[in-house]
Amino acid sequence: MIDTLFLTESPLFRNLDETERAQILIIGQVRPYQANQVIFHEGDAGDGLFILLKGSVRISKRSATGEEALAVMEPHAFFGEMALIDFSARAADAIANEPSELFFIPLKELRSLIEVHHQLALKILYALCEVLAQRLRDTNERYMNVFTIAQWGGANSGGPIPLP
Repeated sequence: MIDTLFLTESPLFRNLDETERAQILIIGQVRPYQANQVIFHEGDAGDGLFILLKGSVRISKRSATGEEALAVMEPHAFFGEMALIDFSARAADAIANEPSELFFIPLKELRSLIEVHHQLALKILYALCEVLAQRLRDTNERYMNVFTIAQWGGANSGGPIPLP
């Protein structure tokens, strides 16, 4: 039996009422993962989203030099939500950092639910927009920090690094 309070602590579902949270619980399922177990690979079909109940998960991209962690998710965070928006394949790998429990919400069932319950859809989509806007702000800030270091700092203390 899982503690259903996790939905009130997840940014995506915290504004739902008790009945709406129950509807999400009915369509979802708890999935355990071992440390370093792949949850999904970049390029896999986006078949649903995940809420982290216990443990931690890293979102990574593969490169010629190995794995590059983009983010580490902690309990109550959600990921895999881009599939809800655009039906695209997974944009990165998701890997359990440690033994973890995830709540999986299948995309097909979630879409069916929000097509019928418009208030539920508005609450979820508004919360999703809030989180995505914050993630974009964070990404912009990190980009500008890297740009500033590359332009004015780092190894070349004598002046700016010429940009192409």
